[in-house]
Amino acid sequence: MGWVDNATPEVEAISDYKLIIAICILMSVVSISVVCARLHIRRTNHGLRADDHMATLSMFFALLYSIICIVQTKYGLGLPIALRPKPNLIPYTRWNFGGRPIYQMGISFFKVALLISYLRLFQGTSHRGYRAAVWITIVAVVLGHLGCSLSLVLACNPVYKSWEPLTPGTCLPPGPSFTGYAIVTIVSDIAVTIIPLPVLIKLNVNLSKKIGLVVIFVLGIFTTICSVLRYLQIDRIQFGDGNSTMLVLWGVIEFNVGNIVSSLPFLAPVFLRRAKEYRSRYQQGSAGPSGSGRSGRNRGGSQKLNSFGGGGGGGGSKPFYKTDESYMLDTVVDNTSSSDNKKGQGNRDGISSAASSPPPTTLQNRSEEEILKGSSAAAAHSDDLNTQSQGHERGNSGIMKSVTYSVRVDKDQDGYNTPGRAR
Repeated sequence: MGWVDNATPEVEAISDYKLIIAICILMSVVSISVVCARLHIRRTNHGLRADDHMATLSMFFALLYSIICIVQTKYGLGLPIALRPKPNLIPYTRWNFGGRPIYQMGISFFKVALLISYLRLFQGTSHRGYRAAVWITIVAVVLGHLGCSLSLVLACNPVYKSWEPLTPGTCLPPGPSFTGYAIVTIVSDIAVTIIPLPVLIKLNVNLSKKIGLVVIFVLGIFTTICSVLRYLQIDRIQFGDGNSTMLVLWGVIEFNVGNIVSSLPFLAPVFLRRAKEYRSRYQQGSAGPSGSGRSGRNRGGSQKLNSFGGGGGGGGSKPFYKTDESYMLDTVVDNTSSSDNKKGQGNRDGISSAASSPPPTTLQNRSEEEILKGSSAAAAHSDDLNTQSQGHERGNSGIMKSVTYSVRVDKDQDGYNTPGRAR
């Protein structure tokens, strides 16, 4: 007995069920791995937040949708309509109907997770307009996808005709309705992608770091591409042979890519720190006991990876892989601007230097937690910033504390000895 129920071997050989199953399993494994890594990092630090719960919900919905797609292949998914076994019509239609609202609501969850991250990004800053825009977008995304889900569920009259296709009645025309669903999905994808860009572009960091930040957040455009490619399959279903293989596959890819992209900002600093530790070990091994490898590292364009304990020689410094302190961002908003102006402790961006901030309790946790954090420290010290100019700097500092590894500066890059000082 073959995989496709009630199908001849010749018909089963035409089916794309193997491709559908492979893509569903592959994307699910990658997506679950990335989201679970994100949850582990977050839970290890300061516990899970609302955006983490939304990411978890989106991950489960994506897994459920992939399972439904795999089950549908037993009843004809992967075949043109004319070749689908007639006895499979009812079970196929029921599974197909069940997957529609799961897909529509599920893809809204990873968007909401990203938007909640943006709220924490702007918390405690002067960017109230952006926070309002984020809230409006959250409401629009949820209502838009909820409306699409209800439209899919109530598309037929009587309603049960959706899963009992032989019942007399009428249904919404698939072409216009699917076009409307695609518009909601694509517009919401674009909105979620572009909302943080104006703030990130205005960050007072060097160009390469700014580009890195923008790229991390713009990765969400891949979900938009998947949505467009999925929409292009509607014509084939309406006016072609009715084979919905690519429509389903692009939906699975979009769903799981969205989950992956929404978790990447929480993983990027970890990967970069590991890469720097590996590079530090390699460079220190090639430098030898005399410490002569320092100039070689500078000539190669690498950052200085020794610790921040002064500017002494190689014998008095610690290798980067033995401490996470040089990787951390400061988390204290500068509320002593007048004295720091005289001492030159980085008040331009409103963030106190590492020397003035209280020692962290868990260095590794803070180095990973800084991704999109920026809320607690900024909110705790916001009352101390009274003037308008200080408020503007506070806004910059909240963002720069939040947006990940990229605000860290080393002496070799910018001429400062103090690590963790934002530019």
